[in-house]
Amino acid sequence: MKISEAMADYFHYITAVDQKSMKTVESYKNECAHYLKALNEQGIEDMEAITYQAIQQFIDASAKTLSDNSLNHRITCLRLFHEYASTMLNCSNPAVYLKSKRHGQHLPNYLNKEDVTLLLTRQNESERELLDVTILELIYGCGLRVSECCDLKINQVNLEQALLRCRGKRDKERYVPMNENEIQLIKEYYGSVRRKWDSHRSMYLLINSRGNQISRQYIFTMLKKRCASLGLDERISPHSLRHSFASHLLDGGADLRVVQELLGHSDIATTQIYTHIQDERLKQAYRQFHPRNKK
Repeated sequence: MKISEAMADYFHYITAVDQKSMKTVESYKNECAHYLKALNEQGIEDMEAITYQAIQQFIDASAKTLSDNSLNHRITCLRLFHEYASTMLNCSNPAVYLKSKRHGQHLPNYLNKEDVTLLLTRQNESERELLDVTILELIYGCGLRVSECCDLKINQVNLEQALLRCRGKRDKERYVPMNENEIQLIKEYYGSVRRKWDSHRSMYLLINSRGNQISRQYIFTMLKKRCASLGLDERISPHSLRHSFASHLLDGGADLRVVQELLGHSDIATTQIYTHIQDERLKQAYRQFHPRNKK
């Protein structure tokens, strides 16, 4: 059986039977496309010709350009595909011994409050600047994932009640409060820039000058350039703003369960990583200021 045929069958299954979300299916398709290309470059086109060595060669090459988390996601996608092909299509499973890369738990990057203020301060009065600051204010002020920000629709924003209705992973819905800064920015953006750019009557809140939905790539690129121009760490990502949202709430005394709900985490253990940030800051303050720790 051709690999491309097996993949097409797999994609149909996870879409129609498993009813995976559109984002999950697209993510799996993207990973499998890289895999198929690499196998074809090795001269492999049939399922039975795939060996563990061929898969490992692809994984080793991927490890040179991907983070540990992205690499593990790719490995998971390959394992799931081969498990399906083995169970449903009677193919051999050369990925049965494929293991995820082990790595330690990394503390999230975050910004201090002064850096956040600098990042969210408008540098000029241009239309693009208003859009960019609105995007960043929503991500930091509401703790949104970048995909949630891109997918935010007009009917999910209730300015009167100061609430966002957000759809997160696995289409899980949550409500997030908005602060006055966000409300005023959205009103200004919606009444001026968006009204001017909305040539397609888009359902999305955040659109570009062509009237199209803002992309993830736009936000990543914009933030990198903005950090460079302001002298901030260029490794700061949209997710760093989400991490900062959580860290600053905990710093202010917010309950961990409340932060979990605002972030849309299913498991409290995912949220607990932010308590480690606080622990590290306490240790650093102790080492720096406690008289018995000074040499």
